[in-house]
Amino acid sequence: MSYLTFLMKLAIAILIMLIIDKASAAEPRLKFHENGVLTKSVPLSVLKNTLRTYNISCFNKAMNKNKRYKAFKVKEIVDFAYQARWSSKTYSSVLFTTLDNYEAMSNLDKIKEGGGYLAFEDLDQDKGWEPVGYGNANPGPFYLVWTGKEQTKANAYPWPWQVSGLNLIKFENQYSAIIPKGAKTDSAEYRGYEIFRNRCIHCHSLNQQGGKIGPDLNAPKNITSYRSKFMIKEIIKHSSKYRHSHMPDHKDLSDKQLEELYSYLKHQENETK
Repeated sequence: MSYLTFLMKLAIAILIMLIIDKASAAEPRLKFHENGVLTKSVPLSVLKNTLRTYNISCFNKAMNKNKRYKAFKVKEIVDFAYQARWSSKTYSSVLFTTLDNYEAMSNLDKIKEGGGYLAFEDLDQDKGWEPVGYGNANPGPFYLVWTGKEQTKANAYPWPWQVSGLNLIKFENQYSAIIPKGAKTDSAEYRGYEIFRNRCIHCHSLNQQGGKIGPDLNAPKNITSYRSKFMIKEIIKHSSKYRHSHMPDHKDLSDKQLEELYSYLKHQENETK
């Protein structure tokens, strides 16, 4: 074999390796964490070969229509990734993290009840995904959806798109500054905390604990110290009337619930004084 032939074969081999590497890098992967520590990163092809896939139908409120997807059951994904550890008392919640660092939280009881699916293919499209949300975002690589009639965002079931990973946590350990110390469980402050935990923590933080998309609501100053109660309640309920942002409207919240949420924020301000 001539030296020129050798160089040509070597160049072809390198090119093939580069093509394989590029294809592998382009394949969606799902990352799994426990208390923020990465435990595994699994390509979609491996998930397909390991787990059962389902053709499902659900009402997608963000699109206001019925949608069909090919998906994995969330419960079976969690079983695969964490085995028996996720059903122990060590953990209480799972965070679904997205490409833009949004964190959507679900308590593990909701995962156990079923109805949650992690979609990886839009069956209503010949190719790709139907856009979703105000910005017409591509919801891939993974989209968390629920098939139960009552499994809605209003009932604290997260529906994040562009999911890139799961993080198994114990809420009390990771978000101790969020919990309203001294508030009784039947108080307005505590009920407001539960609303914040289910709806707001995905984007907002308190004392730098929580989401990273919206501003911190208690540090360096609590929002109730520089916004009126009326405007706080208005922006929570009708955010889109006042500004273009990632913050969704919460039109289903009653005035009583908004008062409870305000009471919680006020309580947290007093706690840090």
